[in-house]
Amino acid sequence: MQYGALDPPVETAARPQRPESSAINIRRARLSDYPRIATFIEEAYAESAPYKGRDRWNWQFVNDPYIRASGDLVPVWIAETAGKVVGQVAVQEGDLQIDGSRHPAGWVVDVMILPSYRGHGLGHRLYAAVVKDCPVLVTLTMAEATRRMAERVGATDLGTVQLFSRIVRLNSQTVERYLRARTVHHPRVNALLRILCSLFLHRALACVGNLWIAARNALARMPEGRKRTQIVEVHRFGPEIDLLWHRVAADFPVAFARESKWLNWRFVDCPQMRYRIFTASRDGDLVGYMVLRESEPVELPKGVIVDLLAAKNDRETVEELVAFAIEVFGDKVANVESATSIPDFAGVLRRFGFHSIRTEKPNCVVSDDAVRERLAQSANDWFLSKADHDWDQVYVA
Repeated sequence: MQYGALDPPVETAARPQRPESSAINIRRARLSDYPRIATFIEEAYAESAPYKGRDRWNWQFVNDPYIRASGDLVPVWIAETAGKVVGQVAVQEGDLQIDGSRHPAGWVVDVMILPSYRGHGLGHRLYAAVVKDCPVLVTLTMAEATRRMAERVGATDLGTVQLFSRIVRLNSQTVERYLRARTVHHPRVNALLRILCSLFLHRALACVGNLWIAARNALARMPEGRKRTQIVEVHRFGPEIDLLWHRVAADFPVAFARESKWLNWRFVDCPQMRYRIFTASRDGDLVGYMVLRESEPVELPKGVIVDLLAAKNDRETVEELVAFAIEVFGDKVANVESATSIPDFAGVLRRFGFHSIRTEKPNCVVSDDAVRERLAQSANDWFLSKADHDWDQVYVA
């Protein structure tokens, strides 16, 4: 995930001296660099640093089954000076499937420069170094500064991805945490909200909000009992998932392949989040799967439909999986989120009372002219969900 901390900071008289940008070395990191990268992460990410620790770093940049680096190189590019890491751009590698053909590709993640080193083009230098080594770079969610880096090296815009939310219930504590989290970078507004919450603003908002939620959900199509589809929880993805992907892949011309090797790494081996996997079968045949996650205690209380796959025209399976997810989360969460680039899937979400709350505009940087032209023509054909990029991660509230 790219954070909005890359914009030039406000100048202050106490700003420390720093070397010129030309004195800062840009290179690809090695495993032996991790201790210094860990120090950088602690300084750069503050309260989110524990959720970018060694276990996640190894999972994402060492144990990813799609990593193509040789020796002890890792897909992380660093800016360093006097033995100190002051910036980085990392890549979460994978296989991009385009019209049935596989292409080495990766997601741009963890773009960060220390505050005292911003404003002198380090981000652009890092991004340019990554482009030289990665034939296809994709970014889904990003800060505006990261978007400018991609555009500077000829990024191609892709179709949009909609983030949906179905509000279930509100309580005063959740409302207060949300208000504080949304205003954390606006100290005066944050202070005012603290005062107003001490006067029960959060309780009033929760009460009014729940009345509105009840009325709205009453008008939405509510989940019905499953008819022919059997949905069961499993603990790993098996070879039957590969058969499903090969059967439906033609519906999604451009996608990071949903094969068992990737899915097990992404969801079963992930050291932080606790994912639940469900498969859907009908008449003895596997017709879809879904991955769910309930938020960690440090996050706002929500449920997430992280990934959902079925044939594009199989509305029955999509509807029954979404209905099942709503049942699983029940009233344990404040809301249920899901994201998709597929209009047919989005239509099902809307019918169950989900509303679009944000639109993401991904892009990609491609070195091969033919591949770039094909992806430009297929901007609206991508299959994307919260399983892609590092969109689904722990967000401290």
